[in-house]
Amino acid sequence: MSDRAPHVSAGTSSRDESARSGFSLVAVLVFMLIVSAIVVPFAVTAKTRLMIANSEVEQERLSLLGEGLGNVVASTLTGASGRQKFALDSTPASCRSGGFSFTVRVQDHGGLIDLNAADDRLLELGFAALGFEQQTSAELAKAAIRFRDNAKPFADLPRSRSAVGPPEDKQAPFESVSELQEFSALASIPLRTLNGVFTVNSKRGTISIDRAPGRLRAALAGGSSASVVVASADASAYTVEVVVRRDGTGIVGEAGFIIEKSPTGAAFSRVSRSPAAEAGALPPAAGTADCEVLFGTEAAQILRAWSS
Repeated sequence: MSDRAPHVSAGTSSRDESARSGFSLVAVLVFMLIVSAIVVPFAVTAKTRLMIANSEVEQERLSLLGEGLGNVVASTLTGASGRQKFALDSTPASCRSGGFSFTVRVQDHGGLIDLNAADDRLLELGFAALGFEQQTSAELAKAAIRFRDNAKPFADLPRSRSAVGPPEDKQAPFESVSELQEFSALASIPLRTLNGVFTVNSKRGTISIDRAPGRLRAALAGGSSASVVVASADASAYTVEVVVRRDGTGIVGEAGFIIEKSPTGAAFSRVSRSPAAEAGALPPAAGTADCEVLFGTEAAQILRAWSS
């Protein structure tokens, strides 16, 4: 019996060693799972952040290109033959160079209603273009005139507040179309929409219907006002918007600003940024033109070299 004891002891030792090996393997697998659970999310997050950063850099790059092209368009508009190149009623035009597409939109402010110069009837037509009924449009027109006019001589007289107007009258000219958002009835209307009807840069009490955007033109045609004219006066201010898209991606660069033409020559000055471009809502045009037609020969050559 003493000869069998060592044999049993050896078998037990072998099973113990196998059990320890199996436990070690399980422990290593569990450890690897824990490490993977910790490392993989960090790796995925890092990759996602890198992709976002690359997209932001590309977007900024395209926006800078849009800025340069916007300056080219502005110089063309203030030149001798610039107005023949573009539709001046916000109708977009586009072209393509390499793997990129470019959309340009120009709005002559002579085709918008000046908040400081328009009479109540013309203002009423503008508010009607935003979708308001006649009575509300008339109330908004009166509120706008009271907001902008200096009423100091009548300060002692009682003045009823308008339910559609601002909480307080400025009693000074509008400095920006954005001030319309102080009116309770207009607070929820996007600034882009308001800028598609009104301006403070034309400084004229008339509006050229042939330069008006589609929505406003329909309202002007359906109403009546001696301030609505057909002949286009010489433009003094424009909104210029340029959108650059990289084909096959969602990366878009935008630039937009309002310019005024210098009264002494073909130069221009930027008045403000365009909230339309910042909204990212400028759609691609249905057709495409030659980039040389939109931006000129030199700019088109630069685009071809840049996008190749």
